[in-house]
Amino acid sequence: MKKLLAVTAVAAGLFASVASADDYPNREIELMIPWGVGGSTDIVFRTMLGVLPKYLKEPVIIVNRPGGGAVPGYTEAMTKKKDGYYTLAWATASITKTHMTNTPYNVGTFEPIINIVTSPCWILVPGNSPYKTLGDLLADAKARPGKVNLGNAGAGGGTHMIALAFEKAAGVKFNHVPHKGGGPTVIAAVGGHVDAINVGPPEGVGQIASGDLRALAMFSKERIAAFKDIPTAKEQGVNFFLSQWRGLAAPKGTSPGKIKVLHDAIKKTMDDPAFQKLAKKAGMMLNYIGGAEFVDHVKKQDKFYQDLIKANKMGNKYKY
Repeated sequence: MKKLLAVTAVAAGLFASVASADDYPNREIELMIPWGVGGSTDIVFRTMLGVLPKYLKEPVIIVNRPGGGAVPGYTEAMTKKKDGYYTLAWATASITKTHMTNTPYNVGTFEPIINIVTSPCWILVPGNSPYKTLGDLLADAKARPGKVNLGNAGAGGGTHMIALAFEKAAGVKFNHVPHKGGGPTVIAAVGGHVDAINVGPPEGVGQIASGDLRALAMFSKERIAAFKDIPTAKEQGVNFFLSQWRGLAAPKGTSPGKIKVLHDAIKKTMDDPAFQKLAKKAGMMLNYIGGAEFVDHVKKQDKFYQDLIKANKMGNKYKY
């Protein structure tokens, strides 16, 4: 009788587990974005939420936790349950900061689920800026080392790292001005509080269209079809190109079954013509990378930025 009860209990537990997995999700899912409203990553996910409900039966609620180079947001994420109801934005800037200073998390702390977009940065200036070309900006930066203000979306983040790498490639020295995300960076440029900014589409798309901002260069290998009138840095004499990736992750230990549900729903959203139309309008360059391939991609990116940071003796994490 005891053996029968034990078997029955085990079977009941297995059934409950399967039923629970099949029922996922049965309540709203939180998506933490460690940057401000209006930045590239925020725009990507808010655009996605316009179509995602077709493929995920419960709503996703975005919670922004900006500031501190994303460290406060990711530190908070480490305390969350691994039950599939908490996810986080995972992007280039998620790993660059970990090599600038000691952080409580690293590239292996969270589980990459899916990459949604990859976007090169671009240099934008106010619409009334005296800089008409990238050459104009660089000439002034060379004439006044450290005096030309170049805004970025956060100290130690992806746009900051790419700006530093570009600075070295161009042989100039900027005064780098950090902001709490891409949205505030764009606002600073529109207001004329900085001379130029380094952000990435979709940041600045609307402001370029309105004439409030002007693009001087795109950091891509070739011109982007969606922005065919914007020349690359290479076309203007600086052999430099570097892009950022943006996707979704979950706390390490989240069940593979629940991660698959999230992955599949987002992949279907990415394939949906309605979302593709919205993404194009927002200036998003979709680039699906999923599963083990995305995990491997993130690891390779982590090594790339570690080497870049060490080579440029950035931050205080490593002894130089």
